Amino acid sequence: MAKVKQGKIIEVENTDRKFGANESYFAIWTENSKKKEMCLLFTAHQLATAKKRANKNTEDIPKKGFFTDLFD
Repeated sequence: MAKVKQGKIIEVENTDRKFGANESYFAIWTENSKKKEMCLLFTAHQLATAKKRANKNTEDIPKKGFFTDLFD
């Protein structure tokens, strides 16, 4: 299993907003198993859905190690 790292979710303004698009998104920089970095943008609704899924499936959430938890 991969190591868990503490991250931050940052709200960013939608700078070239089209009609009907959200005013802002939540950005998360992440890294896949091949060490390729990418930025993912989520709406508030998508984050709420993900939180509900995590609450229903707590057994699937990776555990943070002692030092990760200590320094975050």
